[in-house]
Amino acid sequence: MTGDAPKLDGLRTLKFAVADCARSLAFYERVFGAERIAAADHVDADGNIYAYICRIDGFATLDLRLLPEHAKAAKRFDPVTLHVPDLAALEAWSEHLDSLGDIKHSGVFATGLSWAVGIEDPDGRVIKLFSRIGHGPEVQADKDNPWMKN
Repeated sequence: MTGDAPKLDGLRTLKFAVADCARSLAFYERVFGAERIAAADHVDADGNIYAYICRIDGFATLDLRLLPEHAKAAKRFDPVTLHVPDLAALEAWSEHLDSLGDIKHSGVFATGLSWAVGIEDPDGRVIKLFSRIGHGPEVQADKDNPWMKN
């Protein structure tokens, strides 16, 4: 029954289980320019913060939720893939990640239809960036690349 569901209007919140809110916040600030919205942090009855809420330009709200066991279980999982315009944008992302010095990432690699960069966060979760403009059949996917297995 295609088309019967009411229309959605975008993604509001992306929620990641993390082992350490402060460590994850530092990562998302450095890599993606996240800004913590401290007034929106989630606090338990004892006054302990259990989630940092962040804003990332061009993206949904990011909820970094303190759930260490869930974070451990999601290691190497790639829950979200983001678009960038083209190969040049991916190359710029790879250069940005290189300039940060300590961010584990794949560099640019070919997939079946496009180009991609994989980025590993502090909990081992993988976030992939894909170019909207792909490549033709003359480019072979890098099937031996370990980042293809996520």
